[in-house]
Amino acid sequence: MTGPSATSTRPGTPEIRFYLPAEGLRPFVTSYYFLESLGPLVDFTHPEWANIRFALNGVWRFEGDGGREAIEPPRAVLFGPTDRARRFATDGGLVLGVGLTPLGWLTLIGEDASDFANLVVPLDRQLGSSGSAIHARLLEVRTDAERIALLDSILGAQPESQSAYRALAVQVQQALLSGTVDQVGALAEQLGIEQRTLHRVCTAVFGFPPVRLLRRQRFLRTLAKVRDQLDQPLGDLIDPGYYDQAHFNRDFKACMGMTPLAYFRLPREALRRAAEERHRVLGAPVQGLHIDKDEAGQADQG
Repeated sequence: MTGPSATSTRPGTPEIRFYLPAEGLRPFVTSYYFLESLGPLVDFTHPEWANIRFALNGVWRFEGDGGREAIEPPRAVLFGPTDRARRFATDGGLVLGVGLTPLGWLTLIGEDASDFANLVVPLDRQLGSSGSAIHARLLEVRTDAERIALLDSILGAQPESQSAYRALAVQVQQALLSGTVDQVGALAEQLGIEQRTLHRVCTAVFGFPPVRLLRRQRFLRTLAKVRDQLDQPLGDLIDPGYYDQAHFNRDFKACMGMTPLAYFRLPREALRRAAEERHRVLGAPVQGLHIDKDEAGQADQG
């Protein structure tokens, strides 16, 4: 475990702490993270891989599916993979998250990811024990280290995935994160598979068809580049996969629900701090750009 790591905060601002999981879990779990706020907080999640979240303290409300009225989900929840932002709010509290890679979804959850895309559902018995039982065990201990050790033990006890998609899922993820391909046909050709096979793997493991995954990754690459260079013209920073800035603006609104100007005018204290800490500890400012250095070996072992 690496940590603790936390942004320097002033009273009343959110604190973000990221930790790496046990080494054997790193192909499956991007990180454990704690978001703690001593007072009211409103912010957004980015488009991301799937996450498990435990509300350990306070009330946490999330925008409902399809942008509907905010809901207070159960204390242990599974967030499916997303291609859009989700607004959240709290009056103060502590939430513990577990970021899952696509291979982690396949191994730890094992259900068709497209059935959970952009959804928030109660964590059931996907990890063996019920979500409420795991939540109760997390409340019995107090420190970050104890909670992470508990999750390492629970996740490490899960059986290896025997899915036929396992090796191919790693190859698809590596290709998506490389940023070198932006068309479905080119992606299938690079992987040496038919487009219909690519479609099946992407929907079952990543939650979306390949065209939407490619669009999402293009957006995240640009967002990661733009976030700390706002003094430069946006047109000089956008990914070459965009035809022009108007093309990026349309994708931005589809993914974040607002224009770039409106987004960058927001305080985004949690998002900003999370991006800084995630990049420092994990090497990627958003979860959707994370890949473990050992994942390449998973394809050979699949």
